[in-house]
Amino acid sequence: MLITRIRPDDLDLDLTGAMAAIDVASYADAGLEMALPTGASMLGELRHGNDGGPADAIFVSGPVDAPTGWAFVALPRHENLDVARVRGRVHPASRGEGVGSALLDAVLDLTRDAGRHQLTTSAWDGTSGGGFLERRGFSTAGRLVNAVRRLELDDGGRIDRLYDEAAAHASAYELVRLGGPTPPEMLDEMVAVHAAINDAPTDEGWEPDVWTRERVMEYDASMVGRGETVYRVLARHRATGAWAGMSLLCVAESAPSIANQEDTSVMREHRGSRLGLLMKCDMVRWLRAERPDVRATQTWNAIDNTHMIAVNDALGCRVVGVNRGYGRTL
Repeated sequence: MLITRIRPDDLDLDLTGAMAAIDVASYADAGLEMALPTGASMLGELRHGNDGGPADAIFVSGPVDAPTGWAFVALPRHENLDVARVRGRVHPASRGEGVGSALLDAVLDLTRDAGRHQLTTSAWDGTSGGGFLERRGFSTAGRLVNAVRRLELDDGGRIDRLYDEAAAHASAYELVRLGGPTPPEMLDEMVAVHAAINDAPTDEGWEPDVWTRERVMEYDASMVGRGETVYRVLARHRATGAWAGMSLLCVAESAPSIANQEDTSVMREHRGSRLGLLMKCDMVRWLRAERPDVRATQTWNAIDNTHMIAVNDALGCRVVGVNRGYGRTL
């Protein structure tokens, strides 16, 4: 089995386009309605990650100009320094031929060489991925299960009605829209707003992100490098000027039709005023007004995150897939 390690700087659109095509074929085979990657979006992700750093290792199986599968490893640089995060795909036409095992063996060697002892990955319910991982020593114990939801943006009347209802409950707050990287004068304030997401469910033993000015800048720079436009809707308390929450969404400009809804969080002392619903409604209104090329948004929710699930259900989201976390100790 030919396995080739590729450096991020040696990637090109031909190779990442072929890797993205494996993703597209895998989703189609599983009947999953996911936002589909392109060669450009995969190239940006592998070169820039979400913290300014590229993937630490990229492997492809078969001929490099016509790969049958791929895997990459990201080694966290700030927290969770014993962890290796792994993703991989095998083309449906090449399954059962040992491709996945060969890619995983390369990943395991890299992880050991890097001195990491914990691997995290995931698999979609209804596919063969979970069984493969369990046969290779992975377990779901202590790992999140996420339901992926999609919101179609064509029901403006529903969103406007929910916006008005939430705004009446949150009259003590104003909303601020921020497109693109965070202005330097707002970096200190954005640190606490980003950190508010650490209250959300996470894997057992997972160390929360420690946000700093530099980390906010790293994130924004990564999104620029990936060719993604960041949209933030922020809530601010009128009387004190204190920032109370944020809803963050990213549009991959090479494939803008389905945007990725990232964090939506409200700081603890400001909860109970329907700010989460208000910010998400305003995000939809913003996109509808300025980004007609965005037809839908996609968001991931831990299945026990009942508050955010209730918000998304009210918006009209529907579940399009369930993704189950797996881990293994070396």
